[in-house]
Amino acid sequence: MVLTSDITRASLKADCPRKELFEAVQTVGHAVSGRSSLPILSHILIQAEEGGLRLVATDLELGISCRINASVLEAGALTAPSRTLTEVLANLPDKGDVALSVDKSHTVRVHCEKSDYKILGLPADEYPNLPDVLDSARFSIPQGRMKEMIRHTLFGVSTDETRAILTGILMAFDGETLRLVSTDTHRLASIVSQVNDGQGAQNAIVPARAMNELIRLLTDAEGSVQVTLSANQVRFELPGDDGIQIISRLIEGQFPNYQRVIPTSYLRRIKVPVQPLLRAVRRASIVARENAFRVIMRTNDDHLVLTAESQTIGNAYEEVEIEREGDDVEVAFNSKYLLDVLTVLETESVYLELTEPLKPGLLRPVPAQQTEEGGADTGAPDYLCVLMPMQIV
Repeated sequence: MVLTSDITRASLKADCPRKELFEAVQTVGHAVSGRSSLPILSHILIQAEEGGLRLVATDLELGISCRINASVLEAGALTAPSRTLTEVLANLPDKGDVALSVDKSHTVRVHCEKSDYKILGLPADEYPNLPDVLDSARFSIPQGRMKEMIRHTLFGVSTDETRAILTGILMAFDGETLRLVSTDTHRLASIVSQVNDGQGAQNAIVPARAMNELIRLLTDAEGSVQVTLSANQVRFELPGDDGIQIISRLIEGQFPNYQRVIPTSYLRRIKVPVQPLLRAVRRASIVARENAFRVIMRTNDDHLVLTAESQTIGNAYEEVEIEREGDDVEVAFNSKYLLDVLTVLETESVYLELTEPLKPGLLRPVPAQQTEEGGADTGAPDYLCVLMPMQIV
């Protein structure tokens, strides 16, 4: 993102509901920089547009903007420090209207009923422009589906900044389908979905922070997210009258060849109910956290036995009823990784597919409706999670 050289009028007068303004400031405030050497990046830009106000915040990596209805008495723009403005608006009368204005010294006046504040701002023409995202690829997807896809992959993103390429989610768009993939080398999550109005094709790595902000703003209501990709930027336009846009710089580099990690066959498959397994792993994790979160899973006829040991706490033992294909197997997994994937699953049961104790295991949800009689049961094709096992010691 680059700073704008356009001259923005150093004036603005507008009236708007306090609640709408406060919520909009909170929305864009998540993009405000807390550590930048540029003071302007700790501010929010508020500018007049037809029928209302548009609020913008950016740290030059991530930008968020939205609009609110307002009565604009004098067009122009202002900036105000995000933290101060948020705290003032949070404590003004709930149902009052706010009168916003700015003078030539860039001092912002916030007036509501008997409350009157003057906040030191900065020149609006110094505020960075959000970049134009060139339309090299674009598509739309229902916002509920986009929210689901991010939720099923975000936990797999790496937090290791030395491997920046793994600190984002891969968006692999081929013109008709969108696949999201995340990995931290210990696990991998992948989900795929059809999209609408697809144009072009592109792979892009979106930073986890941008995906966190997107999932925070998405809802399960009707309406689609418009996604636009360029060589180094992505724009998400959310449905609704508030015109929310999120623009993020992409992570540069080549994402690992994730297809090589996904097992293509199995020797043993366990079908286990999600909630009983989730509760069992959560309890066993109390002991496992003292031993690198290692939980050992062993099949015993139609039961899955979970155990964990700790020299400082003791032992854990759990049993869950299962359906099993293939021989008995004993394998160990990190309980935190198991909990991450089990928590996002919405089906009643999950398949755990295994080959050898030290080979990757694959988790995939069991579809709500099995395939027609006589057809192959391949599990849910749109989502899977690969877990690297731990050594049993």
